[in-house]
Amino acid sequence: MRDAYEEITDRIIAALERGTVPWRTPWRARGHRNARSQRPYRGVNTLVLQTAALERGWSDPRWLTYRQARAAGGHVRRGEHGTRVVLWKWIEKADPEEPEGVKRFPLMRLYSVFNVAQCEDVRLPRPQAEECCDPLDRAEAVVAGYREGPAIHHDSESAYYVPERDEVHLPPRGSFTDAHAYYATLFHELAHSTGHPSRLAREGYRTAARFGSERYSQEELVAEFGAAFLGGEAGIDPSRVEQSAAYIASWLRVLDDDRRLVVVAAGQGQRASDHILGRNAHAAQDEEQQEAA
Repeated sequence: MRDAYEEITDRIIAALERGTVPWRTPWRARGHRNARSQRPYRGVNTLVLQTAALERGWSDPRWLTYRQARAAGGHVRRGEHGTRVVLWKWIEKADPEEPEGVKRFPLMRLYSVFNVAQCEDVRLPRPQAEECCDPLDRAEAVVAGYREGPAIHHDSESAYYVPERDEVHLPPRGSFTDAHAYYATLFHELAHSTGHPSRLAREGYRTAARFGSERYSQEELVAEFGAAFLGGEAGIDPSRVEQSAAYIASWLRVLDDDRRLVVVAAGQGQRASDHILGRNAHAAQDEEQQEAA
């Protein structure tokens, strides 16, 4: 039986093999959400649901568990298959060597959700109206709201983050194909910057310069996911950034070698996004645990 990591990774790999990069497809602002609570899914769940929606052509971003559909007065249509998403639960075990006598560790479980398009007769709260705000204005607000972020310079031929000086360097704005490509690239470099010791102190982010190494691949995927989550928040279209066949092939190799990478990097990418947005990651994670009910 496949474990949870393999199941999720296989789904992402299948999308890449079809030529689709799930984290570089246009996302609805605020993304996929639970239809009952209206709370958005986070981390790797966002990627899994985005991939499923692309596969089936669903435009509705709302999802329900089987029991939630029944509680809403309807049901999941016969023959429909759910999309499995992740639920992290903290398990406590007595340990006299721990300061509080208890050791806590995360346990990953999978549970199924169904898109509203797979359900019938469900009575749901009216979807929250999305704010009428220009995506570029929202993107600029994300950048401006990054408290004590790195210095940003538009003085180079390529985009990169310098950990030692805590600086982001980018080409001039006018050299990008459009503003969406500019912000998608900037978000990627800002996600890298969250690994700085003064922020999240992400392990291995300084050694990411060794091209092709495991640390390099993980840090790059963290930045890819972090940029995707920030882009989804603002409504930026990441597909404006070039996606070559070589780019897709490189991620196919990496993900096939390490079946845990997607889940781990998506979690770190979510924390990077939360930090830039000034959000409490733990509180949001606690809320998401309730969606399995």
